[in-house]
Parts: sequence; structure tokens; C-alpha cells
Amino acid sequence: FPPLAGTKWALGNEDRLIKIVLKGLLGPIEVNGKQYAGQVPMTPFGGLLNDKEVAAVLTYIRNSFGNKASPIQPEKVKAVRAATTSQKDIYNASQLLNEHPMEK
Repeated sequence: FPPLAGTKWALGNEDRLIKIVLKGLLGPIEVNGKQYAGQVPMTPFGGLLNDKEVAAVLTYIRNSFGNKASPIQPEKVKAVRAATTSQKDIYNASQLLNEHPMEK
């Protein structure tokens, strides 16, 4: 499984990270220069966690494992959740990177 420590996936664009938690992730992904097959999907938690809970989990990830990043606000999760209501399928990495290019 890909790491959470020091990755742009965890520390970069907040919308991209929130979408992964809300809708899940399936398929190949490159993290810190290493390829991962992604055959086991990341579970979509949008129906299981409320906005405050998603924000708390992501803030924890962004500030644990040696990470240092700004907190995720519940209002941001709410906005992303509303913007992705039509997204019925699990995301894949290329789709997310098309919407939110990886930071340099």
C-alpha cells in the first residue's frame, strides 16, 4: 500500500485528498516515484463519515507520520461533498490528477 508520510497525495491539494476519502480510489497510483498496482480499492467513506469526521481524519493524516500541513476544515469537506454528488464511481489516480494536477 502507498505511504502517507511525506507524500503530495496527503500534503497537497485538499480537494483531491477529500475526494479520495469521500469516493474511494482504485487502480494504479504513483506515490513518491514508486508505482502501486492499486488492486485493492480504498473504501469510499462518504456514506460512513460526516464532514467533521472526514476533516478530523485528514487533519490527523496531514499532521502525523512526520507530516506538517494545514488542517482540513469541515466546511471544505462539505463543499467538496456537494460538488461530487454526481460522482458515482470510485476515483482513479489519473482522473484525480486531471482535475487536480500534482504539485511540483
